[in-house]
Amino acid sequence: MTRPEVPNDQLRRELREIDELQQSSMPGFRAAVRRLFGDAAHTDDERAAVALGGLSRRNVLRIGGVTVLGGAVLAACGSSSGGSSATSAAAGSTLPPTSAAPTTAAAAAAVGDVAILRTASSIEELAVAAYQIAIDSGLVTTAAIADAAKLFQAQHREHSALFQAQTKAAGGEAFAMANPAILAAIKPAVDALTDEMGVVALAFDLETVAAQTYQSNVGTFTDAKLNAAIMTVGGVEARHAAVLAGVLRQLQVPKAFQVTDKAVKPGTGV
Repeated sequence: MTRPEVPNDQLRRELREIDELQQSSMPGFRAAVRRLFGDAAHTDDERAAVALGGLSRRNVLRIGGVTVLGGAVLAACGSSSGGSSATSAAAGSTLPPTSAAPTTAAAAAAVGDVAILRTASSIEELAVAAYQIAIDSGLVTTAAIADAAKLFQAQHREHSALFQAQTKAAGGEAFAMANPAILAAIKPAVDALTDEMGVVALAFDLETVAAQTYQSNVGTFTDAKLNAAIMTVGGVEARHAAVLAGVLRQLQVPKAFQVTDKAVKPGTGV
């Protein structure tokens, strides 16, 4: 891939802004989760108020409009568009077995929330692993890009921990592995990496998948507070994608609103 000139000063400014976004939104997110799950006295209305009050509305709404994905991740998302149950079973899902089907609508809804959260943590773990590959590859030679890889990896690690905690709080078993379905799909692209811009392009694809997946989850949770929670993370990851698009000098004009056509369906690979 042709290497464009990297605007190091601009990239470092954007990394500082993303770090500030993460630091400003995550503490409130953690506090809200502790209050919501640690105090049985909260009513549903009180829990909703805590969720909204514990998160920055401004940060939740700061979501970019990244839209383009590379071929490797397109393959992963294409595989998720049909037969996700078969994929989950093949991967050794630890979700409640079908023989122990929920007997109430509330229990069934909780299982749906758990599937979304497990898929989210699996995507975060995949991103952590992908950035480690980038760091260890020796292909990343620009200091500012290396700094971005380390910062983004640290943020994905924190996002995964949060999703795992939410999974447990929802009564599920946390998923702490890289998503095997997406990992298998991107392996050929990983094996074919030869230069820094190829690494950046792959990272851009993964960040876009994450941002679009979380956007697609909004409004599907039974537990409404999780809508704000997942988009707090999704907003940060959309910023990751926007920064990487800038490094790649993407020429397309982003859409005004986040799209979801490349989103990974809940339960895929987990």
